Amino acid sequence: MSQFENLKMSRRSCNLIFKLANLLIVTWVLSSCGNGETEKQKGSVNDSTPAEIRAINEKINNDRNNADLYFQRAKANFKLKKTDAALGDMQIAFRIDSTKPDYYVFVSDLYFTQNKTRDTRDALRKAIKLDSTHSEALMKYSQLFYLLKKYDTATVFINRCLHYNTTSPVAHFQKGMILKEWGDTAKAISSFQSAAEYDQKYYEAYMQLGILFSVKKNPLALDYLNNALSIDPKSIEALYAKGLFLQSMGKYDAALEEYNTIIKFSPEDQNAAFNIGTIYFEQKKTDAAMEKFELTTTRDQNFFRGYYGMGRCFEANGQIQKAVDAYKKALALKPDYDLAAIQLDLLLRKGGKK
Repeated sequence: MSQFENLKMSRRSCNLIFKLANLLIVTWVLSSCGNGETEKQKGSVNDSTPAEIRAINEKINNDRNNADLYFQRAKANFKLKKTDAALGDMQIAFRIDSTKPDYYVFVSDLYFTQNKTRDTRDALRKAIKLDSTHSEALMKYSQLFYLLKKYDTATVFINRCLHYNTTSPVAHFQKGMILKEWGDTAKAISSFQSAAEYDQKYYEAYMQLGILFSVKKNPLALDYLNNALSIDPKSIEALYAKGLFLQSMGKYDAALEEYNTIIKFSPEDQNAAFNIGTIYFEQKKTDAAMEKFELTTTRDQNFFRGYYGMGRCFEANGQIQKAVDAYKKALALKPDYDLAAIQLDLLLRKGGKK
């Protein structure tokens, strides 16, 4: 394989998969809004009110002391991004009944979207205090401390969650993420496999398995990545991971097929274009490689890897000074870019001009 550094799986893309799975909720401000909009909703039946809200309004008009109805309307308004109305509903729900752990879990989600970690923690603690076996509260408490990089606490609470809910795919996935951070990839793989076993449509679990097996250069990586693609055929990250694995195994034609599929879905994708150039360079197709590398820098003048690729092509063609200039350009954009620094040093030692 060449020295092109992006053949290594990025932990950043792995973590993004988990963070995105935890952030599928809408922003809601609990501490700054009143309940005026909620009061207006009572008995309101105008044509602009969504049918779901109108139906709940009618129930509330007939049962104003039912906390669950306000909770239902809060969630409905939350989906509609009517944060003031959702806040007012939850304030009323808490006044009627403050003993429901589900209410506090819901509130924790809302705080979490605003990066209010202390408020998120406190809300989850209240839920767990009310019900020490509440698996969702235990899991989200673990997720919170995972994101805070406090893996000891995250481990304790995910184990408690799995004690009460042994078949939760999300909990097994969460445990896998923690184990991966601990560096225990064997146990992490086992947890991700459990997640996929309990939910055969668990895209994120298949992605994690594909990535971990790719690092091991194990052909099972393709099976897991193909499973992910069967769930989301247009997933850029899955196509890219599959292309990287095939490229790392020297299966260039198959890798090119994956990268070209990415470009079909996302014509401006820089990483796919760069990797196509890398493969062409490995195949001694220097002109074709140069065309791809130049394309990346034309589209983005700060794409430092493109200049590195151009430097390799210049060097292969014997255009030493142009190669030196290209490597220096890459380093100007990213001073700690080791690949360019190494190539530049080698050329200067051979007599290239500084």
